[in-house]
Amino acid sequence: MGLLSRLFDPEGSSGRLRAQAENRLQSVSQAVTDSSGDSVQALLRKNQALILEINSSAGELPTIGVVLARAVTDTVREVLTSGEADRLDIGVRVAINGTLTDYLPGSIRAYVGAVRAVTADRVVGERSGGAYRDHGAETATDALVEQLTTLRRSVEQLADASRSRDMQALQVHGRFLEDKFGESDLDL
Repeated sequence: MGLLSRLFDPEGSSGRLRAQAENRLQSVSQAVTDSSGDSVQALLRKNQALILEINSSAGELPTIGVVLARAVTDTVREVLTSGEADRLDIGVRVAINGTLTDYLPGSIRAYVGAVRAVTADRVVGERSGGAYRDHGAETATDALVEQLTTLRRSVEQLADASRSRDMQALQVHGRFLEDKFGESDLDL
């Protein structure tokens, strides 16, 4: 171990921690992009894997980003654990699958990449003695918040549609019961 390594990383832990984080991200990424289908159980597994990815990225995300991303996963879990989850429309399941495997993780990963690039540019700028204005991180945060807000809104609309479909089914069943067993014209 070199002198600089001992000064800046006396326990040699940064490489090991980086490798552990990369392995964890790799396994989470595989679970999220698992093409096992859009069954409710598969979607619940993908949702849980995405929650783990959000939690492991929390140090690199703004607090509002973590809150919005978890609001999306919480709403998805609510839909997938409802009493009617096994009868979810295929369109709802496909939309949830897209959210869990592409839209939400894509937004998070793009943000983390953008912030890392801005940070690297800042370090290069500071080393060269130039003045550096950090507008890139602000812009990335604004874009992330906008994307996650849109995702949250669309997933909540899916949940509302699912709930209203359940309510409509209950109302239709109620009308059927009323027609079938309600007052009859033959009553004396």
